[in-house]
Amino acid sequence: MAASIRNNNNKRAGTLGALVLSALCATAGAANVVRPSDELNWDAKVVTSDFRTDTLEISGDVRVTQGPSSIEAGAAKAKDVRSQNAHWTFENAVHIVTSEAELQSDTASAAVVGGELARARAQGSPAQFAQRGGKTDAQVRGRAGVIEYDIAAGIVTLTDNVWFSNGKDEFRGDLVIYNVRDERVQINPGGQGRVRGIIRPRQGTAATAPAPTAPPPQPPPQPQPESGA
Repeated sequence: MAASIRNNNNKRAGTLGALVLSALCATAGAANVVRPSDELNWDAKVVTSDFRTDTLEISGDVRVTQGPSSIEAGAAKAKDVRSQNAHWTFENAVHIVTSEAELQSDTASAAVVGGELARARAQGSPAQFAQRGGKTDAQVRGRAGVIEYDIAAGIVTLTDNVWFSNGKDEFRGDLVIYNVRDERVQINPGGQGRVRGIIRPRQGTAATAPAPTAPPPQPPPQPQPESGA
């Protein structure tokens, strides 16, 4: 890992790794996303850190991780890296993965809140979303110009030319809000614009016409009385 350091205190370059890594470590708070002991770690090929402005620039196979969550990109920048509320930006083939979903985009930003990777915003042409852990033929996916992911709450919001699918059905609209935990979706909840959808019946569930029933048996003919009896 190559590093270029601007440090007015003339600290030895050999202490960079320990100083920056210990500053970036944070205790997470969301029980079902990260464990309390999970740290925020990163690695890259080139590093530039400015202690005066508390900023960090890294590039070359960037990877940022915390528990089951990770963000990979070509380059990244971070502000307030030594605080519990840092802000990161990523560019070049961004790939965001959590235990519940993954996003791919051209650029993205992420917010660390209280030491926890809490939110991400992906932008692309288009950015892509996919829910993890579902059946292959029923995977929930989406594409949009902008995808905002509230990691702590499990809410994905897609805007700008949205395409959304549950593996069979498809929807297109201006705004889609999807809860990855209860699998509920809202499309254009404000009533603006039009929603277009395609519904494909699942195999084996199509209704079949009932088999024709045979007519009830007719009673045997009764004998007729003889004339003149």
